[in-house]
Amino acid sequence: MRHLCSALLVGFLTATMAFPPQLLMAQEAAPPAAVSELPGLNYVPDNAVGVGYVKAHRFLTNPIVKAYPVEVAEAFGKKYLGLNPMKITSITFVITPPTPDFPSPDMFSIVKTSESLNEETFFAGIEELADGMAGEDEIEEFFPDLKGKAFYTDAYEFDYLAAHMVDEHTFMLGSMGLMGEIVAAGPNAELTKPAETLAAANDGADGFIALNMAPIRDQLNGMLSQQQIPPPFAMYKQVPNYTESVTLSCYSTNKFAAKLKINGVDEAATGRLDDMIGFGLELAKQAMLSEADKMVNSEDEVEAAMGRYQVRVSQSMIDALRPKKEGNSLVLSFEQSEENIAGAHVAVIGILVALLLPAVQAARSAARRVQSTNNMRQIGIAMHNFHDTFRGLPAYAKTDAEGKPLLSWRVMILPFIEQNAMFEQFRMDEPWDSEHNKQFINQMPEIYRRANSTAPEGYTTYLVPVGKNMVFEPNPKPTPEGQKFTVGTGLHQILDGTSNTAMLVEVNDDAAVIWTKPSDLEVDLMNVWKGLGEAQPGGFNGLFCDASIRFISKNAGADFLKNWFQRDDGKPLQFPEE
Repeated sequence: MRHLCSALLVGFLTATMAFPPQLLMAQEAAPPAAVSELPGLNYVPDNAVGVGYVKAHRFLTNPIVKAYPVEVAEAFGKKYLGLNPMKITSITFVITPPTPDFPSPDMFSIVKTSESLNEETFFAGIEELADGMAGEDEIEEFFPDLKGKAFYTDAYEFDYLAAHMVDEHTFMLGSMGLMGEIVAAGPNAELTKPAETLAAANDGADGFIALNMAPIRDQLNGMLSQQQIPPPFAMYKQVPNYTESVTLSCYSTNKFAAKLKINGVDEAATGRLDDMIGFGLELAKQAMLSEADKMVNSEDEVEAAMGRYQVRVSQSMIDALRPKKEGNSLVLSFEQSEENIAGAHVAVIGILVALLLPAVQAARSAARRVQSTNNMRQIGIAMHNFHDTFRGLPAYAKTDAEGKPLLSWRVMILPFIEQNAMFEQFRMDEPWDSEHNKQFINQMPEIYRRANSTAPEGYTTYLVPVGKNMVFEPNPKPTPEGQKFTVGTGLHQILDGTSNTAMLVEVNDDAAVIWTKPSDLEVDLMNVWKGLGEAQPGGFNGLFCDASIRFISKNAGADFLKNWFQRDDGKPLQFPEE
C-alpha cells in the first residue's frame, strides 16, 4: 500500500511542478482568463529560465476525467496532503538557472485551489509517505518562514521539498532552499519580465511554457565551445546567441490547438535560425529519402511498400514541421481541422515510421548476419569435405609446378558447394586473370557474397587468414603437373585445437578481393584488426576450424585475434564478450 501511495505522491509532485503529460481535452469555448487567475506572478524572479502555467480546472472538470479513479485521488489528497487535488484550478511553475552552489536548474510552483486550506491539516500526513523529514535546525537555517512541511523523497533527490501556504487558497511547492529565499525576499513590487511574459500569454490558453535564453546563454556557449561538432553542423553552436526565448501555448477550447514560437534576438538572428531549421529539415528529408530508396529496392514486399510510403509523404512531413517567419519570431502552429488533422496524421505516422526504421534495420541486420552465418557454415563443411577427400585442407592458392599462385581456394572447393559444373570449366593450369578464367569473375556463387556487402560484383568478403604458423601459410607448396588441387595444412597440425583456431573471417568491404584471385587476409600481427570489424554491426563473424561460427565483437582485444589466428602458439583462447 505504501508503494501505491508513494507512486501517487510522485505523480502529484510531477503534476504540480511541471507540465502534465496528458494532452488537454477539448473543452467548450471559454473567455480569456484574467491575470489574477494565475497565482504567484509577483513571486517569479527576474532570472527565471523557464516559466509556465496550466489551467488545471479546464481538464479536471472534463467528463472524460470522471472515467479515472478520482475518488482515490481525492481520498489520497485528504489523508496525506490536507487538500483535494481535484479542486486545483491553476498551477504556475518557475525554473531557475544553475548556480555554483546548485549546478542543476531548480524549480518551484505556485498552486491555486478553489477550496480553503487549513494550516493544521496542510500536508499533515506527508510524513507517512516521505523518505525523510527536514529537521527543525535545517528549516530554521534555510526556510524559517515555512508554513507547512519540508520533506525528502527519492523522486527529487537534489534537496528537501517544501510545501508552503501563501494564503487559504494558494500554496507553493519546490526545493526548500530556493523557496526559502523566494519567500524571505517577499513578493516583488512590480512584475518581473518573466512574470510579464506569463501575464501576456494568459489569453485563454490552457497551458503555456516559455524558456528564456539570456540567463543561461553564457553557460550554454561554454558547453558548446568544448564540443567537437563537424561542419556544416558547427553553425548550430550559434543557436544560443541568436535565440531570445522559446514559447509553447496549448489551447483546448472547442478544438485542440498549439503554437510554438522561437523568438530571435533581432530580425537578422531570426533569419539565421530560419536558415538553420530549413537546412536541418532538408538534411532530414534527404536522409529519409535515402533510406526509403534502399527500402524501395528491397526484395521484401512489405519493406518495399514502407519505402514507397516514406517517399510519398516525406515532403508533407517536412512542410508540416517548417515554421513561418513572423517579425522576430518563427511560428509553428497547429489547429484541429480536417485538413491539418490529415497533415498531422501524416507527420505522426511518418515519425512513427522513422522510429520503426531502427527496429526494421536491426531485424534486417540480424537476418543478414544469419544469412552470412549460413554461407560460412557451408564453406566450413566444404573445407572439411575437401579435407576428408585429400587428407588436408586446401591451400589458400592453387599453384603451378613452380609454386606460383594461380587460383583461389574458393575455386578449389567449388565441387564441394554444388558448383562442379563451373569448376570443370576453369583451366586449372592458368591464372585467375587469364583470358579464359576471368570470364568467371562475374559469375561468383552467392555463397561467397555477404548479404550486406557493398563490394563490387565479383568481389568477396569471405577470406582466410594467411600468415606464418597459421592454418593457411603464405607460401603454398608447388602442385605437380596435372593435379587439380593444392593441399595445405591437415587438421592434425592444428596443435591449439580446431575449436580454438581461425579458418575464415568476414572482412570489411574495402578489404574485399576478387573471388577467383589467390588473395586473402594477410595478417599483420602488429595490426591484427586491419580489414576487420565492420562486416556486421559491432564486429564480424568468424569460422573456426571445427566448422563452428562465432560472432567476434569489436570489444575483442588484439591478443585474442593473435591467439585465434595462430594454430600452434600454445596460448589459451579467452573468448571476448559480444
